[in-house]
Amino acid sequence: MSLHLRYAAVSDRGVVRQGNQDSVFAGSHFIAVADGMGGMAAGDLASAIVINTVARLDVPPPSDSVVDELADAVADANRAIRRCVADDPQKEGMGTTLTALWFDGEWFNLVHIGDSRAYRMREGGFEQVTVDDTYVQMLVDEGRITAEEAERHPQRSLLLRALGASEVEPAFQTIKGVAGDRLLLCSDGLSGPVSDADIARTLQTSASPQEAAQTLVQQALDAGAPDNVTVLVADVVEEYPGEQRQIIGGAAADQRLAESDTAVLRAIKEDGEEPSGDETVSLRAEGADGEDGGKKKKKKGGRVWRTVLSCLIVLVLAAGAGAYWARTQYFIGVSDAGNISVYRGLPFEVAGLRAAWLEIESERPASEATDEVEAELEEGRTTDGRADAEDELEELTDPASTNGNLDPLCSVSDTEAVPTASKDCRDD
Repeated sequence: MSLHLRYAAVSDRGVVRQGNQDSVFAGSHFIAVADGMGGMAAGDLASAIVINTVARLDVPPPSDSVVDELADAVADANRAIRRCVADDPQKEGMGTTLTALWFDGEWFNLVHIGDSRAYRMREGGFEQVTVDDTYVQMLVDEGRITAEEAERHPQRSLLLRALGASEVEPAFQTIKGVAGDRLLLCSDGLSGPVSDADIARTLQTSASPQEAAQTLVQQALDAGAPDNVTVLVADVVEEYPGEQRQIIGGAAADQRLAESDTAVLRAIKEDGEEPSGDETVSLRAEGADGEDGGKKKKKKGGRVWRTVLSCLIVLVLAAGAGAYWARTQYFIGVSDAGNISVYRGLPFEVAGLRAAWLEIESERPASEATDEVEAELEEGRTTDGRADAEDELEELTDPASTNGNLDPLCSVSDTEAVPTASKDCRDD
C-alpha cells in the first residue's frame, strides 16, 4: 500500500536578522530545507538557487536510479551556485545547507549537507535522523567533548561542509516510511534556541503539521530567535490527503530574486526546472502568521573589509558560515619548513582556532624574499581565490634575476679586473 505525505511549512526571519536566508520547499513527493550563508544578497540567493533547482524532484522517484538522480540534482544545484559566483566574484563564499527527502510512497531517500536537521517522531519515540556537518559534532564523534558540551561550545555553529564549495560530499541514506510517522526538517534557527525535548513535545501534542510548524516557530521567537527559523512538518498517512499545492518559502519565495538577479535566473534555468507558479503556494518570509509578528527587528551594520575583518569573521562564525567560509579563502604564507606556500583558510586564529590548511608548498624559502615581502608573508598575504594565489606563488618564487620580490643578486668584483662577475646571494 502506497503512503502519502500531509505537510506544512513556516519560515520566519527571526527577531534579530534583517532578512531571511532560509528557503523551504514542500510537495507530495519531495520536501527540503536550505539555510544560506555568506551575508544578505548572497546567502539568500544560495538557498533560493538550491531550492529552485532541486524542486524538480517533486515527482514520483524512479525505481532503479533514485540516489543517482538525487545526487545529480544536488550537483546541479551546486554548479548553479558556482556559476552565480563566477558571474559575480563578490559573492565568493556564498553557500547553503540542504536537508531533503524524496518519497516514493514507501521509502524516503535522504540527502544532507550542513547543519539543518531532519527529525522523526515514531510511536512516541523521537530521534535526529541527520548528523550535523559541524566542528563540534566532529569533536563529539572523536570523543573529545560530550553532546551536552557541544550545545554550549563557542564554535558550535562552525560548518565543515556546505553547498557552494568547488567539491561537495553530501550524505545519502534510505529510510522506510511508516504510517503515523511525523517528520521534521528545520534550519538551526529552531534547533539552536529550542531544545530537543521541547521540539519532541510539540510534535507529539500538535494535532496537525500546520499547528506543529507554527508552534515550533513561535517557540523559537519566544526564545529570542537570533537566526532565521524555518520549519517543515510532514505526516506519513495511509489515506490520500487530497490535492495539496507545493509550498515554497523563505528566500526562495521572493520572486524578485529571479526577476532582478539575472545571474541567479540564468543559473536556475540552466541547471534545474523552477516549480510551476500555478501549482505553488508562496510562503513569504515574514511572521509565522504571515504578518510582521509584532517583533521589532534589529538592523545589522555593514561590512568594512580590512579594518574590522576580525569582527566580521566572528560574526560570520556566529551566523554559521564559519569553517565553510574559511575554506573558500586563500592566502600566501610561510610553511612550517619556512617555504613560501599557498594556504586555504584564514591567516590568523579565530577564537583560538587555527583555520588554515597547507595547499601548495614551494621550494623557495621565505628568507630569500626581501624584508618587506617576508614580513608580509609571515602575516599572510590575502588573495582573490585559488587561481590568484597560484599566480602570486609563481610570481613570488620566480628564479629570474629580475624578480623584485626576492633579495637582489650581488656583485663580486676582481680588484684589478674591469668585468664584474655575478653570483646569486640567495645561494649563500
